[in-house]
Amino acid sequence: MKNIGIVGIGNMGGMLTEVMIERGGISEKNLFIFNRSLEKSLHFEKSFPDLNIANDLPELLQHTDIVFVCVRPAQYKDVLSDLKKHLTYDHILATITSPVLLEDLEYLPARRVVRTVPSIVNKTGKGPLLLTFGENWTTAEKNSFQEWLSTFSQPISISDDILRVSSDIVSCGPAFISFLIERFIYSAVAETEITLDDAEKLAEKMMISYGYLLQQGHYDLRSLREKVNVPGGITGEGLKVLDKYSEGMFEEVFQRTHQKFREDKQEMQKTFKNLK
Repeated sequence: MKNIGIVGIGNMGGMLTEVMIERGGISEKNLFIFNRSLEKSLHFEKSFPDLNIANDLPELLQHTDIVFVCVRPAQYKDVLSDLKKHLTYDHILATITSPVLLEDLEYLPARRVVRTVPSIVNKTGKGPLLLTFGENWTTAEKNSFQEWLSTFSQPISISDDILRVSSDIVSCGPAFISFLIERFIYSAVAETEITLDDAEKLAEKMMISYGYLLQQGHYDLRSLREKVNVPGGITGEGLKVLDKYSEGMFEEVFQRTHQKFREDKQEMQKTFKNLK
């Protein structure tokens, strides 16, 4: 890969900046970042002194070949004008924002556009990164791009019709699971003599080991649950409670996320309407 630009270094843009360098996806001197808040950019310069900090978006575009736009939907209106004026045909334009339609991005000068939806788990240099290509990529170009993404993630190509639910599982999933584990911990503290510190340590160690069980192929989700749930045992009593109170819960989660997704898509289409 040549020079990479990252526009917006919030949670996801900042994570991508770190993991690309730390996992060897790009050298510091070939990475350019731009953020409206200079303070955030200077923070990254402390960790990566050879990193390039652009003063504005046109400067970043001038020096880069691949550009990751890592801003929230509402912030797109602040960058579209510069993208339209200063992108070139040869740029690769990647958005991490799921409500942005690729066909809208294709009105910009760059021939190749792509949606790359990361997850906080990519911080490990692994974990799925959802990928949807625009219309104008050759097979060789797709393969080359995915090979590069594999240096710091596990790229998974998906279709637009399952984009939102896939992002719910991959990108929102860590937050959803963390919330449930936190509730699990707080209830343990409220109902027993265990301290919060001990409960958190035990839960974290359990989750890490749980991941290894799946990674090493000892069990899948269903067989793992069945292995722990000995007939007539204590686990089964707890599962009865979980089954009772979780009915309909995740269905509503997906309903809410999909409704917000539809609203965001409508807003993004309005934002791009003036571009056409």
